[in-house]
Amino acid sequence: MSNIRLDTIGEILEGDDKGKFIKILDDSQSTGGYLIVTSQGPKFETGYDDWVEDWDSLEGYFQESNWIIRWLA
Repeated sequence: MSNIRLDTIGEILEGDDKGKFIKILDDSQSTGGYLIVTSQGPKFETGYDDWVEDWDSLEGYFQESNWIIRWLA
């Protein structure tokens, strides 16, 4: 899925968590997977995170969430 960007803040325009902000962190050095962080605001002062084990799982997570994301950078 080519629209997944790492270490970039995005706004969720459609799908689960619509209106929240998202950032995907490569955690392969520590856990081998990816952290998916969502927050009410773009500064990520508070929020929620989830973890997936590999890139295929990350793509599946995006697909299941039905996300359309506008990446901000």
